[in-house]
Amino acid sequence: MKMLNKKIRITDFKLFKKAFLCILISLISCSDNTCDYDELVNSTYDCEDIMSNFGDECDSNGDGIYDGSVTEFCQCNNANIEFECEDLQLNIGDECDSNGDGELNGFVNDLCECEPDNTVIDSCPGYIQNGDFEIVNGDPNASVDQDIDLAEHWKKLWQVGSLADLFDTNTTNFGTSCFSAPTPPSGVFAGMWIENSKTTGAAYREGMFNEMSYQIYEDSGLYTLSFDYALMSEDCATSNDVKVGVYGINYSSSDPLPAAPTGIATPSNLNLFGSSNTVFLGEIVISSTTPNTWQNISITIDTSVLTFPTDGINHIMITNSHQPLDQYGKMFVGFDNFCLINQ
Repeated sequence: MKMLNKKIRITDFKLFKKAFLCILISLISCSDNTCDYDELVNSTYDCEDIMSNFGDECDSNGDGIYDGSVTEFCQCNNANIEFECEDLQLNIGDECDSNGDGELNGFVNDLCECEPDNTVIDSCPGYIQNGDFEIVNGDPNASVDQDIDLAEHWKKLWQVGSLADLFDTNTTNFGTSCFSAPTPPSGVFAGMWIENSKTTGAAYREGMFNEMSYQIYEDSGLYTLSFDYALMSEDCATSNDVKVGVYGINYSSSDPLPAAPTGIATPSNLNLFGSSNTVFLGEIVISSTTPNTWQNISITIDTSVLTFPTDGINHIMITNSHQPLDQYGKMFVGFDNFCLINQ
């Protein structure tokens, strides 16, 4: 009889243990809503490392308060902070995950896109947008000059004053009777006065700059800038060689353009947008013996030996070089087919 009671107690304990384990598993795996244990075990998240999904609330600064949301780059950003790129919850120039692998391997460009660092573009126009000036927002002949900003992605350098010009194959008036169109005809093209001196007034200082398709950062490799040029003032009085300067600019389209310059070299090209936003990329010399037929030239830009703005550059500026020239240079130059590629 005692042996029978012992067996009953052992059986009761095993039944109790099994029931307890079932209840415990149920409590662990289920909330107030109906749930499935297998579904919990096999669940996945958009952001596995932090076990969260895009848009989930999160603690942005580790103080225990859920004050942010999880971005598509699996970062917890404070919901009360205003960002330049609201959809990404990031600012222009911020690091970001360009391919969804959880690694911060890119930067937010001024179009609020996460672009991979060291983007390789090896076909023209490359980083330059509308390098051949063919996309326009108006008639280049509606105004004789000062209309470079009719070309998509090309901007004037300052708010008012002398600007680069836009022409096409139908242009007959270039502003001065001794200026002539480059040959052969190439559709829409730009032109501007290039002068290297120290004392001339601002009326002879012209330039333009292009909004690049991607930002370029310091120490990101070698780049090649090429373009076509032609001497449009060969029928005018004799002119000397000139130097054309190429500059990288970090500029937000929401910011005002620089004020009109007061002289041919005042302020310096390095200070138009602020020295911290500018890098001198190089220059080319155009000979006074250059014909009015299109010529091609290129320069190599080594980003490892230059000091770039902290957030990189997103514009390329073309104007007279700020560096001195032994002789007084002046000529009217046509420009076309800009291309910037990397290796």
